[in-house]
Amino acid sequence: MKLKLLYILARESNLFGFPGLRQLRNWIYERHLDAPRINVGSRVRIQQLHRNPTSRFKIGTELHVSNDCLLDLSGNVTVGDRVTLSEAAKVFTHSHQIDGVGQDWRLGALSFSTLNIGDDVWIGANAVILSSVSEIGAGAVIAAGAVVRSDVPAGAVVGGVPSKLIRMREIV
Repeated sequence: MKLKLLYILARESNLFGFPGLRQLRNWIYERHLDAPRINVGSRVRIQQLHRNPTSRFKIGTELHVSNDCLLDLSGNVTVGDRVTLSEAAKVFTHSHQIDGVGQDWRLGALSFSTLNIGDDVWIGANAVILSSVSEIGAGAVIAAGAVVRSDVPAGAVVGGVPSKLIRMREIV
C-alpha cells in the first residue's frame, strides 16, 4: 500500500523533476511496475485508465518514457526491452463502444485490447497508438505525430495520420 501511494505521489508531483529526486522517481516506478531500469520523465502516467480486473502487463528492461507520456494498462500489455516513448506519446489499450448505445456514448461498453511492443521500438514524440493495434514489431520506429491504428511489422518505419509504411529499416 505504501508503494502504491509513493507511485501516485511520484506520478502526480512535479517535485520529482529536481535532480536527485529523478532517481527516486525511477526507483518507485521500477518497484511499483516491476520494470527493471525504467527511466521516466515528468508527468508520466503508466496505469489502467479504466478498471479491468483481467488486465495483465509485463514491462521489459530499460524502458524510457519521456515527459507527458501515457501508457494505458487497461488491456493486456507487453513491452519489450530498450523501448522508448518520446515526449507526449500516447498508447491506448481500451476503446468506448459508440454505436447502438444512444446519444450518450459514455453509456456504451468498454472494450479492452492486447498490445505487444517488441524490443528496441521507438515511439516518436506526440505519436498515438490506438487500441486497434495489437503488435508493434521489434526494431520498429513510429514517426513523431503519427496516429497508428493497425499493426506495425518488425523493422518498419511508419508515420502520418493515419500512419502508413514509410520504409523498412536497414538493420545490420
